[in-house]
Parts: sequence; C-alpha cells; structure tokens
Amino acid sequence: MLSLEVRKKTGGAEVHRVNSPALTVGASSGNEVVVRARGVAGRHFRICEREGKYHLDLYKGVDAVSVNGREFLGGPISIGDRITIGEATLTVLGTRPPLRAASIPVPEFEPAESPTLLTVTTGPTTEVEYRELRMSAYRLCRNGHSTKPKPFEDLAMHLVDFLDRELPPSEWAIGQWTGGVFRALSSTFRETPVVPQKLVADVRGGEHLARADTVTGMISFVVEREVPDGDVAVALLVREDPRLAARALLFLEELVQIAGLAMRSAPRADGEPEAAPAGDGSVIAPGPRSVAAPAPSPAAGETETILRQTDDLKKIIESVEHEVIDRTMRRVEGNQSRGAQVLNISRGSLIAKLKEYGIPDYRYLRRERARKA
Repeated sequence: MLSLEVRKKTGGAEVHRVNSPALTVGASSGNEVVVRARGVAGRHFRICEREGKYHLDLYKGVDAVSVNGREFLGGPISIGDRITIGEATLTVLGTRPPLRAASIPVPEFEPAESPTLLTVTTGPTTEVEYRELRMSAYRLCRNGHSTKPKPFEDLAMHLVDFLDRELPPSEWAIGQWTGGVFRALSSTFRETPVVPQKLVADVRGGEHLARADTVTGMISFVVEREVPDGDVAVALLVREDPRLAARALLFLEELVQIAGLAMRSAPRADGEPEAAPAGDGSVIAPGPRSVAAPAPSPAAGETETILRQTDDLKKIIESVEHEVIDRTMRRVEGNQSRGAQVLNISRGSLIAKLKEYGIPDYRYLRRERARKA
C-alpha cells in the first residue's frame, strides 16, 4: 500500500492510500490520486513497482515535476520524497513491503482496474461547523475590502481561495452575472469557466441555484438574488468533486448574498468625487478632515450573533445589509447622496432602508467636526 499526502498552494491537505502496484496522478477524475491544482495535467504521471522499488514515470507532453527541489524526468522514488507538480506537493508517506514484479503484472501506463482509495478531506459535516464556516466567510467579506485598483477581483480571489481550502476538492469560479453573461473574476478551473446553456436558461427563468450533470461532472451555478436595478449580480460556478451536500449548497447561496453586499459597499479605488451634494443641497469638498474615521458598526455584534444562531437566509441578509448601510452612513457623516453613491442604490431606496432599519442620523458627526474646527 502506497500513501501520498497532497498539499496545495492554497492550503489544506489530503492523504491518499492506494492498495495497488500502480497508480496514476492527475487532475481528471479517472486517476487513482486526483490533484486539482494549477499546472497539473489531466493525467500527469504514474507510480508503479519495479524490481522491488517504486518508480515515477511522466506521461508524454506534460510539464516536468521536481523531487526534493530538483527537476525530475522519471526514475525511482523513496519514502519521504517531496514531488512538486504545478502548485501542489505530494509527499510519499510510506509503502507496504514491496511486491515482486513477477507476482502481479503491471500493464504499461494503464490505471489499476479496482484500487482501494481512501481520501481524507477537511470539509464541514455538522451544523456547528457550517455556522463557523459562515462566520469566517462573513468576516472575510467584511474585512476583505481592497485599496487596489480592482477591489472586486481582489475579494473574489480571496473567496475562491477560501472555498478551495474549506470545502472538498472542487473547481471554483466567482465573478459577475449580467445580461445572461458570466464573467469570472477569480477561478481555479483548469480551463476558462463556462456556464452550460441549460444553467443559463434556468437562471434566466428565475432560478438562483441551477445544477446539471455534465460529462465532466456535476456543475452548479449560484447567482445572487434581489440585486438593485442596474447593478450586476455576484455569481459562483463550481464543478463538484465529490458532489456537494445540500447544506453546502445552502451555504454557497448565503455566501453570494453576503459577497454581493460587500462588493457593492467596497471603497472606491480612485478616491471620492471632488465635490458631492449634501442632503441639504450644499456642496462638501473632500479633504483630510471631510470624512470621519469609520468606527465599528454597532450592528456588527448583532450580525455575528444572528449568523451563529439561525439559518434563516432572510434574517441573515437583512442583518448584513443593516450593518453595511450603517457603516457607510457613519463614514460619509450622514450624507445621503454620497451614501447612495457608495452603496450603488438610489437615494430614495437608501432613505427607505434608513427608516426600515432605524439607522441613526450621522449628520451630527459633521456638526461636531464643524464646532471643533
């Protein structure tokens, strides 16, 4: 029995134990050891037993691997060797007593017909673990605002790495959905992620979670619901391997909702406008003292409590929306026009939500600053 530990650049580890004189390694599901990472070909190399030792053989046309930091084109390997393939590292943990080559013939470059495979994954299984996962995603979205020129892409990259690390080894893509077109902002797909036409039709028909069984596996497409008019929706595409549980799909629906709110409230990369109308019709020019430093939102603690105590998606989204609006209005000192611009909603919609959530009038911060000036 040969044991391999697989570690990806994005984090996480899996242990594969294969009871076979030969095994194949690659990104496609037909391999005994499946490694979904950048730089890994569909079928990259084979490990087999020859004359009492294990040998590694590369398939034709694939990139070379490295063993213990040195380029390796094939040959014997030993316990403890580190095999680097693309953005993944495989460590040989141990073997059973070697079999004589004559006892079990090994066909040249053919996968074993019935290997026994044990894969250890770190995905959540209990409701408590899912709630902790939701909390981590919420904090990532809340604190993941970037000052880089493309904050949406930066947050999408962090979310894809988070999903790749926390859920079973699937392929992920997060991006924007508008006009029936999905534009990926960050992806772990080996090729350009494409939404199957059946899923496109389902989403256009009003579905927010569409799934289809394709030749490459189960594909799921999750789209944010209740998006403000004229805005784009956050969407997530996943090729499931293995198929995700129903609770995991519910978590993905929650994630795109929270990510959408976070993306629309991200700070502008090019700074605030030179002048913006205040609620009373006057003009406020930004400067070092024009906006008070944002303080922690009083709704933040309540939001985390709701995330821990309930799975009611409506309550969760309302709580996150409350916090985002409260934090934004504090940052712009109650200026409704600027707040609506930052949140990317109309001023009328913002006023309605301020009344609905009972958010304080933060214009007093502007008055206090004026008295101190």
